[in-house]
Amino acid sequence: MVGKDAEIERIARDMINTHGWRAARVAVERLNEMIDRNDARGRDIWACIVHLIHERQGSGPVWTPGVSEELGRGTRLDCAPQLGAAMHV
Repeated sequence: MVGKDAEIERIARDMINTHGWRAARVAVERLNEMIDRNDARGRDIWACIVHLIHERQGSGPVWTPGVSEELGRGTRLDCAPQLGAAMHV
């Protein structure tokens, strides 16, 4: 695992440890902040964190029939390229 993946893993784990079942909601709030700031890099990072929290907690979005196959349901996001040097945590 590259260092960037490790950082996303650490943040997701910390969010789960701190917020429990509310971790995804709190991470989505951070994601929305990045969107509001027009911070594409931060948005991508927090989207990966939200995805990983859902994956770890066994929760996630409801898939629309036909769309999930098109999106490749169950595939892991490639989040490593999104981190870069500047993390907004």
